[in-house]
Amino acid sequence: MGLILKLALRTIGRRKGRMALIGGLVAFGTFLVVFGTTLATSAAAASREAIVRNFTGDFILYAERSRDIPSPFAFNTPLPAIPNLDSLEAALGGLPDVESWTAYAQNYGLIQVEREGRKLDLPFIFYAVEPSSFGKVFENVSLAEGSFFGARAEGKATPIADPAAAEKGVAISLFQNEQYLKNYGVSLEPGEQVTLLGITEGGVNSLRSRLVGTFEPRKYKSVFNYINFMDSASYATLYGFSGVEALPDSFNAGLAAAAGNEDAIFGLAEADFGSLDLGSLVAAPLSGATMVAVRLKEGADVDAVMAAALAKPGLGVKAARWDAASGFYAQIASALQAFIYVATALVFLVVALIFMNTLIINVVERTGEIGTMRALGSERSFVSGLFLAEALILNLGSALVAMILAGGAILAFGKGGLPLPETVSQFLIGGGPLALRAGVLPFIQAFAVVLLVSVLATIWPVRVATAITPLKAMSDR
Repeated sequence: MGLILKLALRTIGRRKGRMALIGGLVAFGTFLVVFGTTLATSAAAASREAIVRNFTGDFILYAERSRDIPSPFAFNTPLPAIPNLDSLEAALGGLPDVESWTAYAQNYGLIQVEREGRKLDLPFIFYAVEPSSFGKVFENVSLAEGSFFGARAEGKATPIADPAAAEKGVAISLFQNEQYLKNYGVSLEPGEQVTLLGITEGGVNSLRSRLVGTFEPRKYKSVFNYINFMDSASYATLYGFSGVEALPDSFNAGLAAAAGNEDAIFGLAEADFGSLDLGSLVAAPLSGATMVAVRLKEGADVDAVMAAALAKPGLGVKAARWDAASGFYAQIASALQAFIYVATALVFLVVALIFMNTLIINVVERTGEIGTMRALGSERSFVSGLFLAEALILNLGSALVAMILAGGAILAFGKGGLPLPETVSQFLIGGGPLALRAGVLPFIQAFAVVLLVSVLATIWPVRVATAITPLKAMSDR
């Protein structure tokens, strides 16, 4: 073995030009495998994180009678309200892997303001949110002026510690305010009194309110620049979500059956509920929430927690994972990640083919040398071992250099992030540079690929060359 290594190193030293070409190709391919794989895995992790923290949570719960899966864009066809929100939240509180949750709804309406004696109706779409829990799940609001329903932490919408201290009103994006100024000549100021108009099946409801603050989205600005916020209490009042604190159990059972089967609602007309004292009923506001976004603790199994939540009886909800609930964003992100993998693989394949061809030519050109060694009594295994040692020393050494360079590039882009085209960045991670996350697996994969290609590209041509008789090999020199 010592003699083989000595001869291999001497041969590499004598053929510096050819060996430098082979080593350069190996280094380039190795760099591509490490950096490309790291880029794709980092994009996948960053995309999931951005969607979970800004759009959906780890999963979303929504009304069982809904025909559509929730999405960030369900404003034209709002989902039905969740029927048993208190019971659902109590069930979530009993699941050990649930970190936080928030109930919210999507809808659209009008903000009416008065300027110089004229009333102007400004359209806006919004999320109706619970101020005390929204900031625990989502972190996409960067406060500009005023507050986010009472939360005034600089640059961030934080949860309200005391729900009773939450402010009522609306918060609009800076972009939305700019559009009002551009299209209507109106700019709203935090603290300004406004009238909210909500469109319902019965007509248009109105509610006196105020603008609590303005904000700028941290991520997915192409979406959240157009989305504003209203507190859930104002939403319930404006859109008439109300009920009673208690009804007879038989009546509740009939309503539950009707929720599962629309035909069953006609059976309520013939049911005997006994004496119903209307004077004893107390009005109770309902949230009107159509979705509950759930965040899980680190490392929790999303599917397992979803199944545990749905196993609770009588909640009347369905669940959708973050990737299903994010609409086409997760699909686009997956497609972009696949493109990175495929592009990296194709480029490396070309490099590997050139590299293998160069190695094969190198062996074929040395057929005479092989014949001489065989004529001097060298076994085929010795010849094969010599050429394999040359390939492994050169290729693994070049791969090691490339891994060091790739590791340095990954660390360099780890904090500041890798700049991406704005359109790609918006769809992939919500905007901004992509932070690369170093991992051991890409380096192991690159090492394994280089080792495999080196062996395959060396053993076959050496076997062909050693199969030639020493006399024939020497005569071909």
